[in-house]
Amino acid sequence: MIINAKAVRSELKMTTRSATTISENRSKHFRRLFIGVLGISMALFSAAILLTTMADDTFAQGNNNVTPSSMPANTNQSSIIGGNKLNCQSIATKIAGISIPNPSKICDVLILRQSPTVVGPGNMNMNKFSTINSIVEFASVSDLMNKSGAGAATSAAANNTTSQKVFVMGEFGLLEPQLVPMVKSAVAANWTIAAVHNHMVQEKPKMIFVHWSAQGDLNTITNQIKSILLTVSKVPNVSGMSR
Repeated sequence: MIINAKAVRSELKMTTRSATTISENRSKHFRRLFIGVLGISMALFSAAILLTTMADDTFAQGNNNVTPSSMPANTNQSSIIGGNKLNCQSIATKIAGISIPNPSKICDVLILRQSPTVVGPGNMNMNKFSTINSIVEFASVSDLMNKSGAGAATSAAANNTTSQKVFVMGEFGLLEPQLVPMVKSAVAANWTIAAVHNHMVQEKPKMIFVHWSAQGDLNTITNQIKSILLTVSKVPNVSGMSR
């Protein structure tokens, strides 16, 4: 077999040139791709900086709109919102409940059911859950009105605790036979009945819950709560047990 050396060298040169051309083309392609990706990244980065700057300017303008001159002179948190502080522990003791901490100036009182034991699915003792018990929330009317510049008036009212005006919302957890006596007593006390509903199903004995609200003198309403709870506690259920 005769091999033409010149032909082989020529073919090798052509192969080398082709490989070099392919390599150069690939390099150019990757350079173009890299430059394109870099350009897009820089554009996105610039847009992000621009948006951040615009957002900062917007927030700065919003903050600048609130100037000291726009606030009432010599005001603080208690004078703006109110200052008629309620003695929640005293209220809870008066209506035989437990004071629940609440940072929003609302006095939350949980009134636990002593008897009978309400049994739920799986023979669970539902009396241990707050949802089966009664809760009452007290708020000073002055705190709810949100009147600025009323610091002196609210301070005077706060010192005169015997005439504190309150808005009260409650939910009583009742046995079914206690519903009608409770509603009659609430209507007689000029309370507003907002809702009557159930929380659960298949509990024994059957429970029903009443949402109500009242507004007026603190001592008057707490006395009404005590009286109504005493009234419903004397109502026997189907087993002859009372609350």
